[in-house]
Amino acid sequence: MSINESDQTITDWPDSGSEVPTLPVGRLVYASVCLVQEAVLDEMRRIRDHALAHNGPEGIRVALLYMSGWFVEWMEGPEGAIQALLQRVAQDPRHQGIKVIHRSVGRPRLFRPWIGSIVQTPERPDAFGLRVFEQLDRFESGQVVDPASVWLALCSPAVAAMPTPLGQYPRIMLLSARGARAFDLITWLARAQRQPLVRRRFAGAADDAPDVESDYLDLPAHGRQGLRLIANARKGLAMGMTHAFLPDYTAVVVLLDQDATANQRIVDRVLAACRQVHHLPTIVGLGTQAELTTDLMEQVERQGLAWCTARTRRGKPDLEDYWAALLPALNALE
Repeated sequence: MSINESDQTITDWPDSGSEVPTLPVGRLVYASVCLVQEAVLDEMRRIRDHALAHNGPEGIRVALLYMSGWFVEWMEGPEGAIQALLQRVAQDPRHQGIKVIHRSVGRPRLFRPWIGSIVQTPERPDAFGLRVFEQLDRFESGQVVDPASVWLALCSPAVAAMPTPLGQYPRIMLLSARGARAFDLITWLARAQRQPLVRRRFAGAADDAPDVESDYLDLPAHGRQGLRLIANARKGLAMGMTHAFLPDYTAVVVLLDQDATANQRIVDRVLAACRQVHHLPTIVGLGTQAELTTDLMEQVERQGLAWCTARTRRGKPDLEDYWAALLPALNALE
């Protein structure tokens, strides 16, 4: 797999530069059937523009997902304002059949005023609808879960063999300092482990970077809970969706490169994202002896994050060498 990815981090999508909320907020997630006949991306941009003009003054933050003919919207903010927004949304002709599948008060997870994502998948609308009704049954039966778990269960369902439900398993982000080795690694690993690889493309919060790859691989036999590896594009670090779920990651694995400047740049970007969401994942440096420099480790540790070294045995490692070096580090995170 080869992905040409720029290192551009600044976008003109107006969901950046906002303050991170800290006080408990009302949280609501609903799903509805999409009735949009034109290009959904264009319609979501119109929804975005309207939301930014009207929701911001009321303190509401929103994530909107389109997948398999359905909308899923996650709202956070003052409870009264969320209820009023829900009533307005119910009158919108662009969708029908609203199902509220989560409502709670708790820690905020949305760090942008508006986040939009389109997940491209072959899943049929009726199959997605069955998963929506599973979440509805859980909600109506009184099961209390985090809204992020509801969102992930719909957007990124686990393979059936995963031993823990609703996303309660370690999640590990993989990022490449250069190129697309993070994607190449989990593609190779999926074949080696004979597990399905889920390929996703997010049309997210940037007019100048509208299409971002984010693939994941579930390893149900790893440890007691199973393990999910998520290969993210570097430019995905600028997306609000990545920030919303960054607190769920146990570790971020950085596949280093011979280019020391590229290594420094990706570590800087990871640390900046962690500062913004106040999260302290373990940072795993994966690379050769020459690439694993002490200045990277010291930079990570100065910010209060743990550093873990995953050193390849060969100076020119292949994908199998990378996995052989990474596996002990992942085992140590258990």
